[in-house]
Amino acid sequence: MYDAKRGFKMKIIGYISKDVIKTLGLNISPDTPVFIGESNIEHIKNRHPYEFDKYYKDISIIINSPDYVGINPKDDSILFVKLYNVDGEYVRVAVKIASGGKYFARTLHSLSTCNAERYLEKGTLKKLDTN
Repeated sequence: MYDAKRGFKMKIIGYISKDVIKTLGLNISPDTPVFIGESNIEHIKNRHPYEFDKYYKDISIIINSPDYVGINPKDDSILFVKLYNVDGEYVRVAVKIASGGKYFARTLHSLSTCNAERYLEKGTLKKLDTN
């Protein structure tokens, strides 16, 4: 999909589920699409090459079935976090709303276990409520 207004290609990589909306108390419609643009992909490749190589292929899984979600208090981005039990790595995708009202995945990177546990203790991250 090409966004003529912004002048770049973008694609849908997931949807914000009603469970995420309920868990975080968001005021958006269920199944709101999450996009990624070329500049977002380049950012992840350049700033987080390890995570790009290992987890970018799973970005849709992380957004569509996260283990934990949260709101970043610094920039109000929606955080989708998946725990990869094989490697014990928490992988986070941060999604922000753009000026045009579309939600974009801005970055993908690992969280240390210590930081993930701290975010859970502080309530920044919450276990996804699927009931």
